[in-house]
Amino acid sequence: MRIQAAVPSGAMSFEMLEAFARRVDVMSEGRLKVQVFGAGAIVPSPQILDSVHRGILEAGFAWPQYWSGKHPATSLFSNTPIWPMAGLDQLTHFAWMYKGGGLELYHELLQNVMGVNVVSVFVTPSGWQPLGWFKVPVENMKQFQRIKYRSPPGLAGEIFKEAGVSAVFLPGEEIIPAADRGVIDGAEWINPVEDIAFGFHQTFKRYYLASIHQFIDVGEIVINRGFWNKLPKDLQEIVRTAAMATIVDTFANDIVRNAETIKTLREKHGITVSPTPSDVHAGLMQAAGRVLERRSREDAFFKKVVDSQRNFALTVAPWWGEVLRIYFSLSENAVIRPQASK
Repeated sequence: MRIQAAVPSGAMSFEMLEAFARRVDVMSEGRLKVQVFGAGAIVPSPQILDSVHRGILEAGFAWPQYWSGKHPATSLFSNTPIWPMAGLDQLTHFAWMYKGGGLELYHELLQNVMGVNVVSVFVTPSGWQPLGWFKVPVENMKQFQRIKYRSPPGLAGEIFKEAGVSAVFLPGEEIIPAADRGVIDGAEWINPVEDIAFGFHQTFKRYYLASIHQFIDVGEIVINRGFWNKLPKDLQEIVRTAAMATIVDTFANDIVRNAETIKTLREKHGITVSPTPSDVHAGLMQAAGRVLERRSREDAFFKKVVDSQRNFALTVAPWWGEVLRIYFSLSENAVIRPQASK
C-alpha cells in the first residue's frame, strides 16, 4: 500500500506515517507492506484524493480540508470552528468522531455526497496550531488585516477572508519561496516542530502561538475502497489499530517536541515568540459564526454535520469545559506564575 503524503519527508507527520507503516508490518507479520512517499513524489498534493479515487495510488495522506473544493463540509472533520466556540478541544473532537457519529458522517460525505471511492482512517492530530510566522508585528486585528497571509484551505481560509484578512492558500512547498519573493508577509503551516523543518525561522523572525483557526486539526489516510475491500478483515483491523496507536504517539510527540522546538526558536535562532492577540481571536470567532451560518443555509449536509457537532457539544461541554478550566487554573497558579516570578 503506497501512501503519498502532502508533507515532505522531514516533517514530523511524515515520521508518524512511517511509524504507522512499521506497526502495520509488525502486526501483520509482513503480510501488508506500507510505503510512504513525500509531497509530490508521484502526484501533486492537491491531486491526492482524485489519484486514490482512480486507483493511481492505493492511499494518500493529507487533511480533510484539502478536499474542501469538492465539498465545504470536509473541513468540519478536521478544523471545525465549533469546538473552540463550544469550549471543546482536540480530544473531544475524537470523541465525536468515534463515539458521536462523526466518522459515519464523514464516510457518508465522501462516498455518497462527493462520490469518491475511498475510505478514511484518521491518524495524526495536530491541533492547537499557531497563527504563524510574520515579517512584521501583529499586535491587533487591524494590523493583521494589512498583511498578505498564507492560510490553510477550506473553512479556515474562508474565515480569515470573512474577518478581512488578505488570505491565500499555498501548498507547503510553495510557502517559503512566496515569502522570499514578497508575495506574502505572513504564513501558517502546522506546528513549531513541523515548521522548523521547513525553515520558516530563516525567513520570518516573529511567531505567534495558538490560534482558533486550527484549534482542531487531524490528518487522515484515504485508501482506495477497491483496494481496502480486498484486504482480509484482520488486515483491515490492523490498519485501524495501527492508526489509533499513531494518534496517541502523535499527541505525545506534539506536546514534547513542540515545547522543545519553541525553546530552540527563542534561544538559538532569536525568534520573537508571542501569544496571538486576544482581539485576533475575537475577530476570527465572530467571522467563524457568520461563515457557519451562511454555509449551513447553503448546504443541507454541511448543516447536518454542524448540528451533530453542536448537539454533541451541548452534552459534553458542561463537564469537559470545567475540566479544562480547572487544569488551566491549577497549572497557572501552581507552575506558570511561580516560575515567571523567579
